Amino acid sequence: MNGNNNFEHGKLGEYICATSLLRMGLSATLINLDTIDLIVNKDRKLIRVQVKSSRHKLKDKNSNFRGYQFQTTYSGAKLPLTEDHCDVIAFVATDIEKVIFKPIKIFNNITKRFAKQHFLKKDVEKVTWDETMEAII
Repeated sequence: MNGNNNFEHGKLGEYICATSLLRMGLSATLINLDTIDLIVNKDRKLIRVQVKSSRHKLKDKNSNFRGYQFQTTYSGAKLPLTEDHCDVIAFVATDIEKVIFKPIKIFNNITKRFAKQHFLKKDVEKVTWDETMEAII
């Protein structure tokens, strides 16, 4: 992806996430409603998904971390996402088109980092989606 347009990068992540869910045979719809980017119909229960996108970074400003960094916040004020906002956060590595799903209820900080190898695990989307569903349903 050329340029540094955060809006377009976020949209790319939403489409990658929706494609991943559809490939798993789930009913997923892009909605973009406040803090909800996608709705998944799972056994007649609507699962609210917030998508966060990142590219691989060689190093951030404050450390030697190499990997993907995500902000689990919303709005310009960087307010933390909670169960009132969504059920699931989908962390999308846009450059390799991989997704890790996590239940929102496990987050108590506003930054989440993943090393690249976490996204490269076998069946990472299905495994993390199934784990997330076990935690929230």
